[in-house]
Amino acid sequence: MPPISYVCPMAQDADVVEDKPGKCPKCGMTLVKARLASVWTCPVHAAVNELHEGKCPIDGRDLVPMTKTLTWTCPGTNVEAMSPGTCADGSAMVKQYTPRAHGNHNPQHGGQFFMDQDSWHHLEGTYPRAGVFRVYLYDDFTKPLKVADVKKIMSQAPPVVVVQNVDPATHVATPGQSFPLVMAPNGRYLEAKIGSAKLPASMQAKVTFSPTTRESVFDFTFDKYSKEPAPLPAGTLVTPMNPPTPTAPAAAPAGGESGGTASAAGPDPGLIPLPIPETVPEILSQLRTRTGQIKGFIDRGLFGDVYVPAFQAKDLAIALSSHLAALPAEKRGAAEPAIAKLVRASYLLDAFGDIGNRNQIVAAFAQFNEAEQIIQSVFPR
Repeated sequence: MPPISYVCPMAQDADVVEDKPGKCPKCGMTLVKARLASVWTCPVHAAVNELHEGKCPIDGRDLVPMTKTLTWTCPGTNVEAMSPGTCADGSAMVKQYTPRAHGNHNPQHGGQFFMDQDSWHHLEGTYPRAGVFRVYLYDDFTKPLKVADVKKIMSQAPPVVVVQNVDPATHVATPGQSFPLVMAPNGRYLEAKIGSAKLPASMQAKVTFSPTTRESVFDFTFDKYSKEPAPLPAGTLVTPMNPPTPTAPAAAPAGGESGGTASAAGPDPGLIPLPIPETVPEILSQLRTRTGQIKGFIDRGLFGDVYVPAFQAKDLAIALSSHLAALPAEKRGAAEPAIAKLVRASYLLDAFGDIGNRNQIVAAFAQFNEAEQIIQSVFPR
């Protein structure tokens, strides 16, 4: 059973999760109790809730991790209990999982998924083939925006995509040519014809979601073409006793394009606790490894993956706090603020990774890297 957490009742502040009662630091409202459960569900059929990875019984796609609210209820009633119990007729209460805002940040079309700074709008950028960039727009529950809402966005400040040239050594992006994003005839996505940008391709989408908000900037880097997860053929029965039979990957399209095969969804590594080594040298070695992983993700433009090594590094830095007493006074005076700086930078990397702004991520990593170097220099190896 997941522990009781205290969350903000406002959907736009769903990222506020505390372990004790209090006020929401964003809106000031009183936090409410909730049990947040990590379940595996279908990418586009949220009614499926499994405790382990597998295949969607509806369309055969890989299940994806999602955070939902867990309660217990009695059939035919409005009861929502925080713990299991017994109904009036003597039967046991049944579990129910309720989707929550920001509970699903999984790409829906094989692209890169980001959240806007308004904590409501979300978007996914894809590069399905050479010269074509697409943007899918969602609400805070990762449901596609209505066509009327997309038209409002298009009318106030037409969105554009800028093809970028990024220096791999400095991460500095040089803006290139700008192309308009145009709504597809079916209204499902925005699309821009960007010429022949070669892989790896770096692009920057600029969107203004409402007249009262400033322009939002999202950075994308594609090292391969995006591939839409393909459902199984119609009529295929997927059950635990009858898993789907793997099929050979399709041949690459003409022109050398190759999106690869859709990879199976594995456990969200951010949910797996990192074993903390017992000795300081081992902790420092692990910390150096996490720093390299963060830099690698940034270099490749995989901003949505940065949070995993960042949070693991945070745990390692906190573990070093218990070894501060063994340091000389002058080194302890340098280590304490460095640990605090690294922890804060880890949270910034997580937040900016969700938003997908390259400049903010690079700036946060500079703080992280500086703190990590100080920590490496003051603790004995």
